[in-house]
Amino acid sequence: MRLSGFFTILFLLCAFFLSGCITDETGETVDDANITADENSSTDENNESLCGNSIVDNGELCDGGAKECSEIDAKYSGGIAVCNDKCDTWVLTDCKTDTGNTANTGDTGDTGDTGDSGDTGDTGAGSFDKNAPGIWVDPETFLIWENPMGNKGAGGLGPKQADAVKYCDNLILAGATDWRLPTISELRTIARGVSTVMTGGKCPTTDTCTDQGTCNKDKDNTKGYGNSCLGCYALDETKYDPSFAYLTEDDCKLTERQLNNEECYIVPILHGPCNGTWSSTPNTSATGTMAKAFWYLNFKGGLINSDADSLSGANWVRCVRSGTAQDVPETDYVPENPYGDCYFDSECEEGKWCENNNCVLIPAATFVDTTGLEWQAGQVETNTWQGALDYCEALDFAGFSDWRLPDIDELKSLVKGCAKTASCTVTSDCTGYTACNGGSSDCKTACASGNYLPAEVGQQNSMYWTSNEEAQATTNAWLVSFSTGSVSYMKKTWDNQLARCVRGTMN
Repeated sequence: MRLSGFFTILFLLCAFFLSGCITDETGETVDDANITADENSSTDENNESLCGNSIVDNGELCDGGAKECSEIDAKYSGGIAVCNDKCDTWVLTDCKTDTGNTANTGDTGDTGDTGDSGDTGDTGAGSFDKNAPGIWVDPETFLIWENPMGNKGAGGLGPKQADAVKYCDNLILAGATDWRLPTISELRTIARGVSTVMTGGKCPTTDTCTDQGTCNKDKDNTKGYGNSCLGCYALDETKYDPSFAYLTEDDCKLTERQLNNEECYIVPILHGPCNGTWSSTPNTSATGTMAKAFWYLNFKGGLINSDADSLSGANWVRCVRSGTAQDVPETDYVPENPYGDCYFDSECEEGKWCENNNCVLIPAATFVDTTGLEWQAGQVETNTWQGALDYCEALDFAGFSDWRLPDIDELKSLVKGCAKTASCTVTSDCTGYTACNGGSSDCKTACASGNYLPAEVGQQNSMYWTSNEEAQATTNAWLVSFSTGSVSYMKKTWDNQLARCVRGTMN
């Protein structure tokens, strides 16, 4: 029983850790392609009632949606796996190996009819729950958006357009199964702060104007709309004539700091990466390698462009479904300013800037915590684990040169408002994934999504590197998330995590 319990915990952890960061004691990738949730848990009446809420609850391996097969197992070279209707396994029918063969799904459990996501009982459009988490209902267009976006593709790089379509087609969220990939016109309804790409803006690319030559490219302004489809990128004087940008004085005011914080030219309540988001609208003039190209909207600069369907790593996916006025929650965004205090830094008083739509004090250079540790404050950059170590070692900042990358204990102490982080039994003295109970709920799930970083430090509440390796597979290192308070690990070579340096000793 004790051994069985260990494997149950280990298997469930596979659904939590990010792609590429789950390893066994030898450092090799764990094969979790045929892992199913604990049989007793999956048949529990309470857990069955939670299947379909888009949250991986206790006893579930997945809950709706789809993911790149390579996220499940590195042996797959392509394809999308979908969650079955019991939330206890991934259906691998479309997964392909390097030889082009599709996966053998005979060991994935009783998945029933894996080709029809509609056979899930009363989870159609009629059972939609407008008050469910994970969605935002636009009170103006009544479009219902996935929030935050759910599919980040293989390794967090973004899926191909065809896989984005499949992900949305298989999404089970808020009791509905009729999710789809948005059109380019629908994506334009959620753009903010770039007048040319918002609905009715100067850029002519829409669902009914899809030819690149007449509806998007006009560098010489021969058609009268110039570089308006480039959004804020049209202001690059080294490449374009700014007089053809057609932007207003209220455009492009997000600072580089805000963009690094993943604040985008989008409805502020929508969360997710700022870069290109796929649409279902084809570029009808694409030829050659772009013969099957689709339009996307890049919310980092307000760019409307197209990519070939074969390209991956370029664009992301946010699903949508159509709604009515009755789908808008009664308490939905009644305040005069529904998004907080601000959108741009210029809207805040002196001594404050805008972060996450709130005017907050501009951090001092450093922050001394109650533990006695002094932390680097303000903006920090992403890096690999080794890059983070080297960055802190070489840092000469605020009159000090003895900065270092914090260990697990130090970084856990900076988490404020999530008691489970301190309870996590992974410490700087105990860094083994299994030996130190890294699979405990206090480590992996911690607290609800939020910001557990002290305001005096900043607002970048992502995952931060610690100086500690994972003892059982030293190709990995430990991190702490300030958006959930969780403690997890990933491969040291990942270059999209943050490094915040520290000096001094804890009380």
